[in-house]
Amino acid sequence: MSFEFIPQHGYYPRWRGPYSPARGTKTGFRFSYRLFGSWLSEDVGLEFWPVRRSRGVEQLERSVLKRWRGGRVLLLPNGFAIKPLRDEDVGKRVLLGLWSGQVVLHMADGGLFNLAKPPVECPGDVWRGPDHLGLECRLHSADGSLLCKWTHPTREGALTVEANLRGADRKLAAGFRACRPGEAAGRVRITANGHVITKRQQSDGAWVALYVGYVPQEDWGDWSHWIMGGLQ
Repeated sequence: MSFEFIPQHGYYPRWRGPYSPARGTKTGFRFSYRLFGSWLSEDVGLEFWPVRRSRGVEQLERSVLKRWRGGRVLLLPNGFAIKPLRDEDVGKRVLLGLWSGQVVLHMADGGLFNLAKPPVECPGDVWRGPDHLGLECRLHSADGSLLCKWTHPTREGALTVEANLRGADRKLAAGFRACRPGEAAGRVRITANGHVITKRQQSDGAWVALYVGYVPQEDWGDWSHWIMGGLQ
């Protein structure tokens, strides 16, 4: 199933819900030479992997480039596309539209990396795609629950929000323990198509990205209560 995108029309509602800030200028989904995609890793080398072309990708590109000329887009695993604003609106985000389908990246060697069907077989396998995509959460190894923490600006400064996005999940708990045995909790990322990854530090000090598990889109529940008033 190809990538599809339905943009907001008329205005962009403020987004006050789950969000992860960028960690560096080459992280997350971004635009390069007007193409939507992701950089592989600053550690491996700055290879840009564009998302496979589709009408949905072209629509998303038109929506973003026309108004913001590029920047970052966060594809949440529930199907929301979020645009962080820049300049005088730093810290604010808007709901750009709704996306669906498979996010497939063109690798630098000519191959494809499908975020919906990644080349992994079981928890603990090495994740060989971009390791900075998606929503950052804290996973508890005892029950597999996911806690997300984010901030957004207010008139008084900033508000920090914490929310349990999912309750107990035995498969995620087992997957996390396979990746990081002996740890009670740790940071994970939920990629656009719902696959969960984490990083573990090796004996030589280097970090390796590992596969934890999968959460279907329908399991994220209703996040519409985090959509606020719009931008005209």
